[in-house]
Amino acid sequence: MTLKLDRRSLLRLSGAVSALGCLPLTARADDKAAPASSGPPPIEVYAATPQVDNIALSPDGKRVAVISQTGDDKMLIYFDVAEPTGKSIRLGPAKIRNLFWGSNDHVVIVDSQTTSLPQFTGSKQELSLARVLDLRTVKLRTLFDKEDDFYGIVMGPVYRVKIDGVYQLMAANYRMQGEYNYCLYQFSLDAGRGKLAYESSRDTEGYVVAPDGYLVAYSEFDDMRKEWRLYYNMAPRGKMENFKVIHRMKEALDYPSLEGLGRDCASVVVYFSKGEAKGEYHEISAEGVLGPSLDTSDYISTSPLYHPVTRRLAGFSHHDDWVGYDYTDPLLKKIADALPELMGDDYRTAIVEFAEDPRKMILYGENAEDAGTYYFADLSTGALQVLSQNYEDLPVEWITEKTAITYKAADGLEIPGYLTLPHGKPAKDLPLIVLPHGGPQARDFIGFDWQTEALASRGYAVLQPNFRGSGGYSSSFANAGHGEFGRKMQTDLSDGVRYLVKKGMVDPKRVAIMGASYGGYAALGGATLNPGIYNCAVSIAGVSDPKSFISFVAEKTDSRSSSSVLYWKQFMGDPHTYDEISPVKQAARASCPILLIHGTDDTVVPIDQSRRMESALKHAGKPVEFVTYKGQDHWETVGSSRIEMMKAALAFIEKHNPAT
Repeated sequence: MTLKLDRRSLLRLSGAVSALGCLPLTARADDKAAPASSGPPPIEVYAATPQVDNIALSPDGKRVAVISQTGDDKMLIYFDVAEPTGKSIRLGPAKIRNLFWGSNDHVVIVDSQTTSLPQFTGSKQELSLARVLDLRTVKLRTLFDKEDDFYGIVMGPVYRVKIDGVYQLMAANYRMQGEYNYCLYQFSLDAGRGKLAYESSRDTEGYVVAPDGYLVAYSEFDDMRKEWRLYYNMAPRGKMENFKVIHRMKEALDYPSLEGLGRDCASVVVYFSKGEAKGEYHEISAEGVLGPSLDTSDYISTSPLYHPVTRRLAGFSHHDDWVGYDYTDPLLKKIADALPELMGDDYRTAIVEFAEDPRKMILYGENAEDAGTYYFADLSTGALQVLSQNYEDLPVEWITEKTAITYKAADGLEIPGYLTLPHGKPAKDLPLIVLPHGGPQARDFIGFDWQTEALASRGYAVLQPNFRGSGGYSSSFANAGHGEFGRKMQTDLSDGVRYLVKKGMVDPKRVAIMGASYGGYAALGGATLNPGIYNCAVSIAGVSDPKSFISFVAEKTDSRSSSSVLYWKQFMGDPHTYDEISPVKQAARASCPILLIHGTDDTVVPIDQSRRMESALKHAGKPVEFVTYKGQDHWETVGSSRIEMMKAALAFIEKHNPAT
């Protein structure tokens, strides 16, 4: 079974081009002189897709592949590091989700399509397809499209493995027959058909695959019994798999997560969200023995790091305002420790990808004079080469840094966040835009943010509160949001406004609110649940009615007690009070004009949520505008629509909450 694509648009060669304007530079990007500019750059400079959508380094560290964009068409650009003049292939208006090298001559492109399939619940799904492109022949193939009883899609990650010295791929999919089992397949990079590696139940959550293709373990969650189980392969390499349950937990929502290989390449790493090990990573041996907590740092938000060749646990990254690295592997620790000296102490640097020789890598960096640059670094020679700048048309003087702040909510809880001040204005009586993040259990960081920068360039201060319930802090901070959807999670935002007003930085008569996804709900809540604070509200793909949204999630997951439904319910609280926190039901209380923006291909928050809000506001006689974008998804993948969306939002805000 195959999903149809326009292969001609995917394989239209555009000839040899300069690879992203790559220059054989050894200086940092912000060492270049910036041209002077008299006024703020056009919105396109901020809202257009960054120069680099995805970037990947070949296993041998000699080649780079990049997904960039021209108009709404994606481009694959590939080149040798030693000679950065490459070739490009036009991919058409594809929604690229991932890019990596399958070998030194093959790239793997994972894209997604919004579609409906009869065996899947819900009216629409965003489904992923994995393509293998042979750069020697420019031939493309799609995983699973030649397998019987499968759609040509992938469900879960695609792994690069090396079996008997030959690179291959492993990927999983549901068999559209019988019990819809979850099947792991092994694919040659050149041959058409794959080979079944293992078939497990449809409850399977994911596999741990060793770098030689050996299947170590997998986990499954039984939604009916609300039980998580960890299966370990007791069979030696080369023998038929023999899986045994070595750990199980009864839990409806906060069940464990299988993360990867342990340090000895035999144990597996598991993250626990509940119980005595809550918030901790542990290794579990083949015998089911739970080891001690692995991450002993003081950081609240961490993620495991793995060696690029052995895939063994090699340390942890920590996430505060920016990412940091705590490697236990001696070589990787030495490399990470060398980055501040290589890039500069004032430079926020992140490791994007290692080659198999980890001394060769792609780095990303930014600071007050750099909106984001990618580099190739070779620590064996000390070479540092600029690959591409994300916003090369953005003048340095129009880059505005965020400042980390904290303030107290009405109940005394400390709320962290970020404040961005407008270019060239004193921090006094400023117009303000509150920009809450989505999630809601996500968070904002201090890094470059095109939307914040665009708003600040038009004369606004921008407040990004990491309200209670946000992720990336303590579990108690996240749990403080449970039951506070539209309640204290909402007033955390207006408490931030009051804090800035009290400091004299913000004019209380010139405040607006804008957000996407959960942030879109918060924008609607600011107008209806917490009225009188904002002059206008902009909701982008926002939830507007908890009751109907829960019904949508239940239909999509085929269960009213699925983990996704339970996730939302723990934030929304008592279902009997949903009308109290529903902007649709409280539309008559709207105290300011509202702009609704939504894409037709949104499979996360359906466009029906904005339609319901528009209808309720019109019925209540309240001012509302509604802008839709055909083909746009929840992640604003279509670049032209993103630009038009930002223009519409700014025009609306400038009309109802002018900066001057």
